[in-house]
Amino acid sequence: MKRFDAANQQHKFDPNQVLYLIGDINYCTIYLLNGKSILTSRTLKWYSERWPQFIRIHKANLVNSDHIYSCVVVSSIVAHLIMRNGARLPIGRRRISEVVQQLGIDWPKKCGASTHLLKPEYSSFVSDDVRLA
Repeated sequence: MKRFDAANQQHKFDPNQVLYLIGDINYCTIYLLNGKSILTSRTLKWYSERWPQFIRIHKANLVNSDHIYSCVVVSSIVAHLIMRNGARLPIGRRRISEVVQQLGIDWPKKCGASTHLLKPEYSSFVSDDVRLA
C-alpha cells in the first residue's frame, strides 16, 4: 500500500478566485468561484493576515469583498451578507457597524430592515428567493 504524504501537498490558488472562508478551530474551508471547496489546515487568522483585502465578518467567516452581492441589515444586532454564489453568511452582532462601514454603506443606526446591493451585476448568479431576502 502506497502512502500519500499530505504534508508536502500545497494548494495553489489566487485569492481573487476565493469567495469566502469558513473556519472550524484549526481548519478552514475555502470556497472558490468555480464551485469547488478546499479544506486547509490553516486558521482564519493566518489567512486574514496575508489577505488584507478580505473582511472578517464573524468569528468563523472571512469574505472577499469583491464577491459580495448584497448586505441585508435587519436590525442593529442582526445582519448578513449574500455572496455572489447565493450563500448567506451571518455578520457577528459586534461586527455589524464595522462591516457596514468597511463596505461603504450609508446606514442610519435607527432604521428598520434594509437591503443594500453592492454588486447588482451578480444578480444572474443569485436565485430569485435569495434576492428577495
